[in-house]
Amino acid sequence: MEALRGARFWLIAFVFAFAVWMVHDDSAKRPEVVAGLGVAAIAATATELVRRQRVAGIAIRPVFLKRVATLLPSAIRDCAALTRLAFAQLLRPQASRGRTVSVSFPQRGDEPDQNGRRAVGQALGSFAPSTIVIGMDPDQGVVIAHQLGGSGKPSELDPLGLA
Repeated sequence: MEALRGARFWLIAFVFAFAVWMVHDDSAKRPEVVAGLGVAAIAATATELVRRQRVAGIAIRPVFLKRVATLLPSAIRDCAALTRLAFAQLLRPQASRGRTVSVSFPQRGDEPDQNGRRAVGQALGSFAPSTIVIGMDPDQGVVIAHQLGGSGKPSELDPLGLA
């Protein structure tokens, strides 16, 4: 049973790594595809070896992802806002157009649920308006992000409501 589970995780990691390669490489030429298959196989194997170490358990519950569908429209709006800011910077340069903020994200502990909640929050937190999540500090219970606009409210930095 463990071998089947390991093969499933390897395959998922392989498909994801190959997809990232293809998006990044932006070429369907035979040498590029073959290189991508090799890189994806190496990445999937490394991912599986690390997963088997069981250093930190992680459990991503479906409830963590229930609001993911709401992120797509905000991502499209955000692209338009970032384009406007890029043109504004081009026309009227400023030394700084953003700020670093931190808001409470009290998910502490090393339980698999808490690790999963932090992982999803960090991975998808950058879908907040004009925001890039820099990281999380589980000891302090905060998420740290860079914002080009917005108010820094927890609702903006945690678009999935995971905190």
